[in-house]
Amino acid sequence: MTTLKVRPVCAAVLLLCAHSGSAAAQESTQATLDPAAQPAAGEIATVQVTGIRSSIRSAEQIKRDAEQVVDSINADDIGKFPDRAAGDALQRIAGVQVGRDRGETNTVIIRGLPDVATTIDGNEIFTGTGRRLSYQDLPVQSIAGLDVYKSATANQFEGGIAGAVNIRLRAPFDFKGYTVTGFLENRRTEVEGSSASKAKNNPGGGLLLSNRWQTGVGEMGVLVDLAYNKDHWAFPVQWVDRPDRIFSVSPDGTAIRLNDDQPIAPLRAGDRLGELPNIGGIYNAGDRERGSMHAAFQWKISPALELTTQYLGTGYRGESEVDYILNIATWTPRLTNVVMAPVGDYCNTPNGVICPIQSANAAAARFNGPYDWDPYTATSTWGVKERTDTHFLNFGLKYREGPLSLDTNLAFNRSDFINDTVIVDQQIPGASSSVYTYGRDGHGGYNSVTTPTSSAALRDPNQFVLRGMVQNWGESRGEQAQFRSDAVYRVGDGFITALTGGLRLSTRDVSFHSGERANDLPNTTLRATPVGAFGPSFQTLVPGLDRLGGPWYTPSREFLIHQADTVRAFYGQPAGRVADDPMRLFEQRERTATLHLGARWKAALGSIGMTGNVGGRLVKVDRQLQGNQRVGNVVTPIDEDSDETNFLPNVSAVVNWTDRLQSHLSVGKTLTRPEFSQLNPALSLIPPTVNAPGTGSAGNPNLAPTKSVNSDATLEYYFKDNGFAQVALFHRDIDGYLQNFEQDETINGVTYRVNRPQNSGKGKLKGAEFGIQKFFDFLPGVWSGLGAQFNYTWIDGENQTRTSLNSGAFTSTRMVGVARQSYNFALLYERGSWTGRLAATRRGKYVEQIAEPRFGQDRIVAASTYVDLSIGYALTPHLSLNFDAINLTRERYESYLGDPIRPRDIRYTPTTYGLSLRYQM
Repeated sequence: MTTLKVRPVCAAVLLLCAHSGSAAAQESTQATLDPAAQPAAGEIATVQVTGIRSSIRSAEQIKRDAEQVVDSINADDIGKFPDRAAGDALQRIAGVQVGRDRGETNTVIIRGLPDVATTIDGNEIFTGTGRRLSYQDLPVQSIAGLDVYKSATANQFEGGIAGAVNIRLRAPFDFKGYTVTGFLENRRTEVEGSSASKAKNNPGGGLLLSNRWQTGVGEMGVLVDLAYNKDHWAFPVQWVDRPDRIFSVSPDGTAIRLNDDQPIAPLRAGDRLGELPNIGGIYNAGDRERGSMHAAFQWKISPALELTTQYLGTGYRGESEVDYILNIATWTPRLTNVVMAPVGDYCNTPNGVICPIQSANAAAARFNGPYDWDPYTATSTWGVKERTDTHFLNFGLKYREGPLSLDTNLAFNRSDFINDTVIVDQQIPGASSSVYTYGRDGHGGYNSVTTPTSSAALRDPNQFVLRGMVQNWGESRGEQAQFRSDAVYRVGDGFITALTGGLRLSTRDVSFHSGERANDLPNTTLRATPVGAFGPSFQTLVPGLDRLGGPWYTPSREFLIHQADTVRAFYGQPAGRVADDPMRLFEQRERTATLHLGARWKAALGSIGMTGNVGGRLVKVDRQLQGNQRVGNVVTPIDEDSDETNFLPNVSAVVNWTDRLQSHLSVGKTLTRPEFSQLNPALSLIPPTVNAPGTGSAGNPNLAPTKSVNSDATLEYYFKDNGFAQVALFHRDIDGYLQNFEQDETINGVTYRVNRPQNSGKGKLKGAEFGIQKFFDFLPGVWSGLGAQFNYTWIDGENQTRTSLNSGAFTSTRMVGVARQSYNFALLYERGSWTGRLAATRRGKYVEQIAEPRFGQDRIVAASTYVDLSIGYALTPHLSLNFDAINLTRERYESYLGDPIRPRDIRYTPTTYGLSLRYQM
């Protein structure tokens, strides 16, 4: 076997480049994939590879040598990463899709499934009470590499039926000696869907220092890196609520609302039935800061013994606003100028043929007191202050002597999340509206909102009166201590080449407590105006959404956050947080003991060589759960112990058909445990107001792990100079996939829409991947700098979904969150001082919720394609100038119910431009 040495001479690379610059770096990468692997004896070919080519070649070698199906990206210095956070970088990997929210990458999906385990150097990592890392909190500066495992071996941490992401942190032995890297950047974000929003500067910076020395007691190295960024963000959302009220619509365009006590039938001859949803929007905006500190110490005590200590601390601080606007036209008794959708299959509902109303005028109609009007028109602000602090500390000891390799780690993790929210609603009494639920591009909005005294009521502060206030807070904490020790003993060159085994012990404590209270002003004949109650600084004109008429007045987030006690006093409430609600208290302790055993083998069939791994992982979990469960008006205290034991066998093989053609084959069992929040029995309620129904969410302490039997097979061809082509097939037999169920529950006489999770039945997921990457060195002149990466994933899946919560009856449905088709394409360039990358990422349409009420339609998210650009120029051998553009196509999230003619949400992803200086010495 020929071992490839890669020596990068990158100067300014905007892309993800290989961490292959030193022997220590190569050793670190190999140890991550195979703790006991050693280079085979044989000729060493030295190949001079630079920049992006270095990155691609290193990732190819990791993929080729791994025992399981894995794809990787590596980083030699911060200048090679165009992204701020770990999640941004992961989208560059074949078969990986990401979710974007509020201008950040917040979810990672492997082959259509979101159940992804996350580890740092093999140790479990999480944020808050979750089982996953908040990828947006981890800056790329601290990352040496990311490995995405699509199949598992017995020595890997369990916890993801989709796969696993292992994050390799930088360490001082990754560098040859004294190293300084740093960057300064500024980004400007263009907010889509809101032309009144203004672009703002978003600065960021980082510094890394590393050195290593020979001492009298062995070689030592120290690394410290710091990173910071600040964002002024905005994320508009325009929504068309699910169908609600039904109208009897006459041919002349007038309509009469049907009451709940009436039969669902036309009121007059020639009438058609139409359904009208509510229309509104949210202008989300805020300021957030993220900072991190990463420090590492390495000590090579002897040639056989090495100690590594890693600390990673990340912090998030944010103040934000959730500015609602809504016009509840569905309760209006009469509509005029009604336009109905033509009759089609989408009109078939469980209640008969009921077609969408596409536009209508809703005149103001008073039904009771001076502020009881249909349509109900209001704005509302959530003033939100929140913070996250996460600390990770690991002590690792590696021993290599003769045939024995031993890796031992002791790691500690603590993560806290705290939020405080104050909400105030304000109403425009007597407002009439002209609304549309379906336009040329599918989504609805407002043509006008008027009152008898204002033609632009949303922008007239004198039109508003105060309604209710809601205040809530929550504190989440997760703590973990974990120990693991993995051993490999090489026994020779026979069929069994090595024996593997290990032990992992973990204790995880999770707690959550919270409080909430809703209050309204006393019933009087006169409600105060916002300005009259608090002065002109209480209201602010937010940029709003173009579809909804542009800016609107709403309570100021600054006032709600920083003068919260003034607001509380006006509503007759005491200063400070509301009292702790014991109904929301939740505490859980989870103890895990894991034993894994396995063997590596080698065989040959003629000229075909085979290597592989066979083993099993035995996992026992003991869980203590305390809290309260509420269903309707029945409250049940929970204080119970439970345990589960799972055996996860697997077998894998690498088949070397020729020097350039090989296959990875594997079959194994995996599982995903429910999130702690999903096990939390506490019921969190948001009380109903005159502008919205009550909603609630709760966990389910009886959830079981989701289990899957995973089968994978690849055929990989590696080109002579660089690049490879691959075809991969995969199959998942899934049992107990988690799904949310919504039902109406009456609590103290009030009806709430409550979501609760439950295990579904059995499901299947199958698919295929095709990937190719290549640099076109054979082209003449400047064209020889071109390269390309492409991968395409096709998936088909179905699942047995319960017909309702706690139902024993199942129906076959599509699998939630799984897109049938997706692809990544990147055009690369590297020549001279220039580097560049133009990347497109597409995720096909997928089902987000099965059978959403009222008519049991699936909520579907439309396909989306995001295009990003990175360009770098080396000003000097140590300094580069880089330009980034994110979401050049101004792509957005769009969803609909059953058919695009019944739209649901638009979430406007911003377009971001960045300029940075990056230094390396």
